[in-house]
Parts: sequence; structure tokens; C-alpha cells
Amino acid sequence: MQHPSLKKIGKRTLQIGLPVAIAAFFLYKVHDYNWQILTADASHWNYWLLAVSFLGFILQELSFGLIWQSVLKRLGYRLALRPCLRIYLASEFVRYIPGNVWHVLTRVVWTGKYGVPRPIAFASMTIELITKLAAGALVFALSLLFWGSAHALGSLFQGSLVLVLGGITFIALLVMLHPRVLNGLLNLALRLLKREPIVLSLRYSDILLVTIAWCASWFVAGCAFYVMLLALWPATPLAALPVCIGIYAIAWDFGFITFITPSGLGFRELAIGALFTLALASVPGGIVAVIALLSRVVSTFAELLCVGIAYLSGGSQLRAVQQEQASKQNAIPEDQVKQVENKASATDVSAKLVEKGAASD
Repeated sequence: MQHPSLKKIGKRTLQIGLPVAIAAFFLYKVHDYNWQILTADASHWNYWLLAVSFLGFILQELSFGLIWQSVLKRLGYRLALRPCLRIYLASEFVRYIPGNVWHVLTRVVWTGKYGVPRPIAFASMTIELITKLAAGALVFALSLLFWGSAHALGSLFQGSLVLVLGGITFIALLVMLHPRVLNGLLNLALRLLKREPIVLSLRYSDILLVTIAWCASWFVAGCAFYVMLLALWPATPLAALPVCIGIYAIAWDFGFITFITPSGLGFRELAIGALFTLALASVPGGIVAVIALLSRVVSTFAELLCVGIAYLSGGSQLRAVQQEQASKQNAIPEDQVKQVENKASATDVSAKLVEKGAASD
């Protein structure tokens, strides 16, 4: 039987080692491209376009809270825009804890302070994540229609094959989003995880509208990603725009579903690099490596700026969250208390973003 400490060490090694290995690979690709050429190119980067790209990523961050507010409204609970944005943005702070689920749990706790029952809050999180992932896949499926115009993959993906692949993926995702199918798949996953089943009460039209909203969000982020590429490599053709939108959306999905590293660190960049190689082979390898890393940095700065604004406009819900966590620890076995305390220390920092806002709202 495997010793628990060895398993923990192995998991931690993967969480740290994989992002480092991926970063080293990208740096190696940049080295292949020649640092002198890259430095010379950097002097010709269009920093105005980089600023526009940064603005696009900020708009995407703000759209997250708006879409979540729409989901809550469709579930029968109205939360004002200001606290909704504050809770969403503040909870994003803990997203970088390995597991990609702690921001969801934090939001479930905080929405309870505004009178939203936890089952409804959890249902809103579930619908939000499923539709967000599905929208990313839908956007990518649609972008496949433009791969041929961007000189992608040679003969394999030219002609009707790419149309068939994109069409089948699009239809399959629409079927999967139907409440009956979605409920079945979700509860199957919950049973495998030994969790209680839930019932999604939204109509199919509601789910489709939320998914369309996420598609619009991915469109904004993908345009920002394309503008960033244009700022670094002015020779980028306009035909690459829909391809870039699809690449960024599906790369985020890939990073999210890899629970090994916090916020999919390393895996999103790896997906971007691989898809650029397939779809936009004309882009130099060094530029691909830089755009993969730079997109993470710029989107993270946009996220931190939004979190900072939430901090300045909000206050502290610290005592309420601490009391909540203390009551939970009393019911947790001793071998799990230390783990909960470690997670709680991270959420305490971002918990300061909410309470004053709750009082002022």
C-alpha cells in the first residue's frame, strides 16, 4: 500500500515540476528563435495595441460577474451588480490554489451573506462552469471552419473534413447542454465522486442564452489575444482572428480541466503552443512561445487589477468567513484539520474584499 506522505510528495512534485518543465520548454523554443532577433523585435512591438489587448482582458473579467448574476436571476435570486462583481472578483484570489474548485466554494459561502441559499449558490456555480466550458468548446468548434483560410495543417484539414469535424462537435455540444442530458451527465459525475445528486431547474432556452453570453465573453478575450499577437507580429493576417479566438477559448478549457496545477498553470500555455503549431504554422516559434507566456501574464494582471478595484470598493467579511470555517473544522476529522487551515489562510486574504460592500449595499 502506498504511503500517504509519498503520494502527497508526488502530487506536489507534479504541481510544481510540470509548470517549470513547460516554462523551460517555452524558453528553449525562444532560445531557438534567437534572443537577439527577439530583442530586436521587442523594440518594434506596438505597445498601444498591447494596451488595447489589456483592456480586452479586463472587459472579459468584468463579464464573468455579469454572466453569473444572470444565472442567479434565472434561478430566482436577484443580486445587485456591485456585490455580485465584488464577490466574483474577490473569490478569484483563491483560484490559484491547486484544485480549481476553491473559488467556487468561497463564492458559495459569501453569497449566503446576501441571503442566497447554498443549494442555489452551488447550482449557479455548476451552471456557470458547465456553460463556460461548453461555450469555449463551441467557439473552438466554430473556429475550425476558418482553419483552412489561415493555411492550417495542409491537406489533412483542408476541404470538407474540417467542416464535418466542426459541425459534429457543435451539434454534440448543443445536445449535451439540454437539461435532461446535462442533468444525467452531471449526476453521473457526482455519483462517481460520491456526492449527492442535484437537479438543474433551468429551461433549455435559459441554458442556451447563458452559453451565448459566454461565447460573447470568449469573443472579447479572443480578440484581445489576437490584438496581442498583432502587437508582437505585425504580419499577422486578419484570417487568423477567428482562429486565435478559438485557440484561446479551448486552451482555457484545457487548463481548467487539468486539476494538477493552480489555474491550469502551464497547461493552457502548452495548448496554445500546440494549436499555433497546427493552425498558424507561419507564426515564428519564438513569437508563439512569447505570446503563450505573455497572454498568461497580461490576463493575470487584468485579473489582479479587477480584484484590486473590488478590494478598494469593498471591505472585510473576514470574521464571518472565519466563524464559518471554524464551525466546519469542528466537524472535520483531525487528519483533515491542518489541510483546511492551510486553505483558509489563503481565503482570509481575499475575504477582505466583501463585507464593507455588503454593509454599504
